[in-house]
Amino acid sequence: MCYTIKINLTREQIEKRFKAVLQQPELFASGDRINAFSLPRVPVICCDNPEEIRLFFWGLIPFWVKNLVSANEIRRKTFNAKAETLTEKPSFKNSINSKRCLVVVSGFYEWQTTENKKIPYLMSLKDQPIFALAGLYDIWKNPENNEIFKTFTIITTKANPKMEEIHNLKKRMPVILSCEDEKRWLSPELTSTEMTRIFEPYPQDQMEFEKIDKN
Repeated sequence: MCYTIKINLTREQIEKRFKAVLQQPELFASGDRINAFSLPRVPVICCDNPEEIRLFFWGLIPFWVKNLVSANEIRRKTFNAKAETLTEKPSFKNSINSKRCLVVVSGFYEWQTTENKKIPYLMSLKDQPIFALAGLYDIWKNPENNEIFKTFTIITTKANPKMEEIHNLKKRMPVILSCEDEKRWLSPELTSTEMTRIFEPYPQDQMEFEKIDKN
């Protein structure tokens, strides 16, 4: 799964790369290790307005959730969404057709499990300091006070061979979008055939894998 990402980027770098404007820049915080369980704000580009970069909370809250207690419970279970079951899961099936987004990162982390320890690795793309993961988003209104929560999830797929060696228990990886597929992912004309192709594991020869020294 994908619970830790790197966004070691400036506002200007993100805006230049995606040709879009960051909204609420005062809330943007870069970081070398951004963990989903801290419920951080992360830059995303949504299909309803690709000219804006918005800051959404990690952990999707579906629009149909009844109260804040349920919202806080479900968002900790929706950091990731499996590509194979998107149309089956109630949390995601309403978003897959009309609420797709790009999740802006400069890398992501996974852990290799051995008999005695877990070894962290940082994954990034060759010659691409900034790239996008495929995500879904939703907007939930708290019925108690009308507060709006804008949230997202990262889609995962089966691992490529190198990622299988690293993420050797779950054997999953986030769906990494090529520059060409970013526009397709946000397009309302995206077909199921195109979606299936996009969900294929990203080629390992286009990725970089860095073992992290924990000391």
